[in-house]
Amino acid sequence: MHEIRLAQKGETVRQKEIWKLCFGDSDSYIDFYYANRYKEDETAVLLHDGEIAAMLTMIPVRTVTPDKRSYNTVMFYAIATHPKYQNLGFATHLMDFSNQCLMARNNELSVLVPASRQLYDYYHKQGYQEEFYIREALLSHDRVECLPIYRACQCTISSITPQEYNRRRNIQLSGRLFISYNDEDIAYQQKLSQQSGTDIYALDIEDIQGCLTVERISSEKVLIKEILLPEGFMNVAIRQIVQQLPAKEYVLRTPSHLGGELGGTIRPFGMSKVSRESDLLITPEDQGYLGFAFD
Repeated sequence: MHEIRLAQKGETVRQKEIWKLCFGDSDSYIDFYYANRYKEDETAVLLHDGEIAAMLTMIPVRTVTPDKRSYNTVMFYAIATHPKYQNLGFATHLMDFSNQCLMARNNELSVLVPASRQLYDYYHKQGYQEEFYIREALLSHDRVECLPIYRACQCTISSITPQEYNRRRNIQLSGRLFISYNDEDIAYQQKLSQQSGTDIYALDIEDIQGCLTVERISSEKVLIKEILLPEGFMNVAIRQIVQQLPAKEYVLRTPSHLGGELGGTIRPFGMSKVSRESDLLITPEDQGYLGFAFD
């Protein structure tokens, strides 16, 4: 027999065990999440014979449309089933339970980021479709130094508060389909960045107010997790980033409509499922943007 409910106190040891077995993250990273982001009332668990066998986190976000309508949304995160219980349909039961709870709370969409390409087929069967995309490019230090600058202008990069980051982020994405986060989730991303030796930043170029999220993967590799500003200023900003955060390689993620001159590939990043009671219609052609997603 199995039971599905919200998490309770004293259950994090088992959750951490499942997390490590499914995702392979370090103990320090898992402990960091549970110390800084974990909430019992946002975590659903499935118990089999009294033992937690599967879990998922429900992060409240909002879906904003090009015409600036905003919809209550939940991001499913860290969906995991203990290996000895996999292929028994537990994750499906847990997601069905969570979606029913969310509908009762007037949430009109659920979104998620598959942990691997192989999981897309599984989520298709659960009614999810690819709706959110990113452009991803790998840039060497030498290549960045050769990027053309079409107009001389000064770029300033400085640390920023989560509230100011969120304000700039929403402005830069206005007029497009995107996921909007709460300030506390931007604050969590800032802690992730700071733990790696970087931060979340303001990008100021003339009267343009952009924003930037960075994580250092190693001494030789930097992940530019999110960069938002008009296309014509992208090269200027990238060259300034390289000066302030030196490395041999840079993984660059942008919304699909940005960074074309930098190359890379556009790929699906997030999926969504719309409630039966919602009038929202999203198609892959919308090329929505989800953002950093704490992956």
